[in-house]
Amino acid sequence: MAIYLGSTLISSNPTGTGALYLGSLNICDAYLENTQVFDNCNQPNTSVVLTVVNAVSGGGETLVGDLTGATKSGQPGTSFTAFNTSVSLATYYSWASGPTFSGEVGGTFPATGSITRTTTVGGTTTYSPPPSTGTYSLQETGSAGPGVTFSVSPDTTPQTGTINTDDYSWDITATLGSQYNATDAISINGTTVISAGAVGPASGSFDVTGLITQSSDTILATYLGGSVLRTYTYSFSLTNSISNTTTSQSVSNLSSGASASGPSGGTITITGPEGSTWSMNGSATPNSGYEWSGGSRPSSADQTISGTMPANSSGSTAMTLTGSVILTTSTLTVSTYSGACANDACIYGSGSSTVYYTGSLPTSVFSDSGLTSPYSSGIFKISSGGALNVSSGIGSQESCISSLNTFNNIGNGGTSTSACSNASGSYDVYFGTGGFQTSSPLYSNNTGCNTAGSGFWSTGSQWIETNSSGVVINVGSC
Repeated sequence: MAIYLGSTLISSNPTGTGALYLGSLNICDAYLENTQVFDNCNQPNTSVVLTVVNAVSGGGETLVGDLTGATKSGQPGTSFTAFNTSVSLATYYSWASGPTFSGEVGGTFPATGSITRTTTVGGTTTYSPPPSTGTYSLQETGSAGPGVTFSVSPDTTPQTGTINTDDYSWDITATLGSQYNATDAISINGTTVISAGAVGPASGSFDVTGLITQSSDTILATYLGGSVLRTYTYSFSLTNSISNTTTSQSVSNLSSGASASGPSGGTITITGPEGSTWSMNGSATPNSGYEWSGGSRPSSADQTISGTMPANSSGSTAMTLTGSVILTTSTLTVSTYSGACANDACIYGSGSSTVYYTGSLPTSVFSDSGLTSPYSSGIFKISSGGALNVSSGIGSQESCISSLNTFNNIGNGGTSTSACSNASGSYDVYFGTGGFQTSSPLYSNNTGCNTAGSGFWSTGSQWIETNSSGVVINVGSC
């Protein structure tokens, strides 16, 4: 069902052409009972997207206006106007034919989605500068190393003038930076503007000029030369006047390209450009057995020299470390009894004597604080624990046991059964550091110098098995 105003269809959106109003209110839809007789409600917009094809030959053209990607959107079925694409020409260009524009027409928006409209721009151009005018361009090429820049005045814009009357002219200035040296002459079109060996900052200029003789040309500006970053050097050596110390030297706080080379303990050379910084450090450390005299480290044993290039590049520095150290003496209180082994010395040690040394054991030990008389050879109990074994004046510390337990009437055999049988009436006596079944190792004498070795041993009610070192490896009952 539809509604007409005369012969005009008012319904059927999106193709209807009329509308219904209640006062000033636009009626969207209407029903007769359950039948929709009018539908003029808005639908989702659809779109038209433009594609522009440039078919102009001859050059010099620039497309303007609506270009590829331009989009129009509207209600489905409503009309849209044509896209508007145009073209402009650069100076001295004109149309030999055209321009032509095809495909620039309007239409109606699609029912859904989007459609494409294509505009093709055609025509042929010609380039016709005034016959008396020439246009010259500058092309820069080459380089002259780091720190060298070239500037063109007024700028690199092409220059235009009357043929055979006017000149082209570019004034080019080469500048050598303040931290650089010219290793080779810096030239523009073969003319030296900064001499080899020049020290920056330095500059020189050259005028690239000539007569305009044709309608167009490219003029070369060729740059040649060589340069390097200017660096400075400073040498640092260390002298240590402190006996019985070890020295170290290092370089720190290197910045802005500074570097250091040379062996530790020898002469170190600092190399760096202007503004670079460095710190050179020397330090002394007492050798083993020595300490600083007075108990504290003197400031003269740690020194630092800092500098900034080039202010400190005039020579070298010999740093001298001063101070004094004294021997560090340690003592041990030991027994005067010398045992046959460390265990013997610790079990039966008696008497008291003082041993002197420096550093840490093993080391030379002496009987006097002046460290002139080597201590006698032997194995002595140390009051603070362990034993001191002295051989040819060199003392080393050994571990030891301080007591042994006695086990009487111990049977011995090749098996646990024979050991249990031999325990009755046996008078063998062995010693250990714990109970019979926990003694490890088991010794064969009361000095603790020799272990019982491998075998089976029994008290008559218990048995143990030992390995070759006398260590208990099995236990059981008879």
